[in-house]
Amino acid sequence: MTKKVEVVKQKFSRRGFGLLEIVIVGAIIALGFMAIISFLIFSRGVTFEMGRRTEATSLAEEGMEVVRQLRDDGWTANIASKTAGTNYYPVISGSSWTLSGTNPGVINNLYTRTVQFATVYRNSTTDDVEPTGVEDQETKEVTVRVSWQESGRNKEVVLTTYITNFLDN
Repeated sequence: MTKKVEVVKQKFSRRGFGLLEIVIVGAIIALGFMAIISFLIFSRGVTFEMGRRTEATSLAEEGMEVVRQLRDDGWTANIASKTAGTNYYPVISGSSWTLSGTNPGVINNLYTRTVQFATVYRNSTTDDVEPTGVEDQETKEVTVRVSWQESGRNKEVVLTTYITNFLDN
């Protein structure tokens, strides 16, 4: 009986690795490195995409600020005269912003920014904004859209708000 126990102990106490164990460990290490490299490549792509989206959001916010500034400078001349549904492009003319009907081209070699106005209608009883009703001449819906192409796909950031002629100008 003691001899059997010694044989079993010798069988399980072999030192070193066999070829199969080395191959398995090598495969596990290789898979680990591949997973790490794949994660790093994916993270880099996401970071790059988020950088572009952040820049596009900043451009859209700037476009909205241009519209607000033009409203403050003169509702009648700068906002009320714009045609609903037409694309306008914020451009610097001299030392001030204006909305041009002509596309100035891409911004930072990538982005296109447009501003559109929409007519606002209100319920005559509640004064709530509704799809139909009485046209509100003192309120416009503004949509600023920044679009670009990335990896063959169209991307865009869209901001929409209402502006009013609260300065009565």
